Amino acid sequence: MEIDIEFIKGVAVEAGGLALQLRRAMQTEFKADSSYVTTVDREVERFVQERLETRYPGYAFWGEEYGWQGSKTAPLWAVDPIDGTTNMVFNLPFWGVSIGLVDQGTLCAGAVYLPCTGELFWAVRGQGAYCNGTVLRATDRTACHPEDTLGFTSRAVKMLNTVGLQGRIRCLGSIAADLVYTARGTLCCLIGWNEGFYDMAAGLCVAQEAGCIATYLTGEPLDPGELLKQRVTRAPFIVAPPEFAAHVRSVLNPDNPLIGEEGNAAGTGAA
Repeated sequence: MEIDIEFIKGVAVEAGGLALQLRRAMQTEFKADSSYVTTVDREVERFVQERLETRYPGYAFWGEEYGWQGSKTAPLWAVDPIDGTTNMVFNLPFWGVSIGLVDQGTLCAGAVYLPCTGELFWAVRGQGAYCNGTVLRATDRTACHPEDTLGFTSRAVKMLNTVGLQGRIRCLGSIAADLVYTARGTLCCLIGWNEGFYDMAAGLCVAQEAGCIATYLTGEPLDPGELLKQRVTRAPFIVAPPEFAAHVRSVLNPDNPLIGEEGNAAGTGAA
């Protein structure tokens, strides 16, 4: 498969610039699941799909707003036009465009552009991960320091028992940002739950190329082919360098990870 990563990066940056323009007149509404969707999400997704089709006709496309289009066997663009829509609505900077390429259950490439910070992350399978031209390599460790930054998605931070986990919990509101920041070491790990694969595909490729692994808390690897079929992660998972992932899994206790039926998080240590 030919992968023109410069073209993919260019589409991500163009889409991010378009989003900045469109949000000046942004209109919002709620989906059936009570999450935000905006005119920016919809128009940017159309733009990304049209641009990718000019270079890669015949590839399938799976976007958050308009679903799967094209063959089930063709290479697939897994796209979240705006990952972190709520952040965008409330003028928080952690949101961006996520474009992942998947073929036969394998993550092949990804680009994530965060327009408010100007950070462009990208990776091609077997060719490393980068941010604005700087090579990314996540730093591994065998234990957690009280000042380590631990990324959590919203559901994970509400539902998991984090009392025994040292470190500073951070919930940025964009799993694409969480993943690429984990690749860079800005976050030491990402712990998530019930996340859509189109949200994760690009950032997961970047994280893995930077030396991270992705497993459920049981240690079972996240399989992109399985995620394509089930659409979302089915249990709590972690993305981190290997030794740190093993340490965090042992503390969170995969045999009994929930804090209780109420689902109220305690002892998160956020500051």
